[in-house]
Amino acid sequence: MTRHIKILTIFSAFIASLLLMGAATQDSTQKRVGDAYPLANCPVSGRPLGDNPIVVVLSETPRASDKGREVRFCCNGCRGNFEKDLKTNLPELDKKIIKAQMPYYPAGNCVVMTNEPMAAPGTSEAMTEGENVVIGNRLYRFCCKACIRKFKKNQKKYDDMLAEMIIKQQSESYPLEVCVISGRSYGAKPNQIVVANRMVRTCCGGCSNKVKSNPAQYLAMLDKSKKTD
Repeated sequence: MTRHIKILTIFSAFIASLLLMGAATQDSTQKRVGDAYPLANCPVSGRPLGDNPIVVVLSETPRASDKGREVRFCCNGCRGNFEKDLKTNLPELDKKIIKAQMPYYPAGNCVVMTNEPMAAPGTSEAMTEGENVVIGNRLYRFCCKACIRKFKKNQKKYDDMLAEMIIKQQSESYPLEVCVISGRSYGAKPNQIVVANRMVRTCCGGCSNKVKSNPAQYLAMLDKSKKTD
């Protein structure tokens, strides 16, 4: 029985290695650009990622805007399957992120053309009207493709504007009075960060960095606290 299990383990590892051989070669020194992977599930199998996911930062991508994007997998087999067809799989991942983040996107106008109204995030029109784009694992909404180009030329400016809107719109309904990391009260002047288009409050910069490194885990804590309110 032990020998049989060992053979199966070796065979599984061999299959995983074949899958990776057919995938795009990713540079292990590539630094992450944008948010860490924001979903709790593997983009291929749909299984929960657990405590030790396979973390990949993409360096070779069909779209230039995806370079530096972090993706997490439940196993090397799923990683290989994903990387074999990035042209198909990255847009599919975009759809999952858009669906997850749309309810939290700030209502109002296009972030670039600020006098151009956008469909409210909670409506079906929001999913089809304008341009819903994922950059660095974060959803951005634009009224047109020209605004996407303007955004990319000065992303920090628009990120700061969006963060201000998100914090303003989500502050009143924020469910916790303590830091999601330390459990301590964050006081009158908390650290306020935005990940996956959601505001998170922490007691210090160190705790904020922990949230940024694994947003899905701590956003799940926010969701759980809302359900118990």
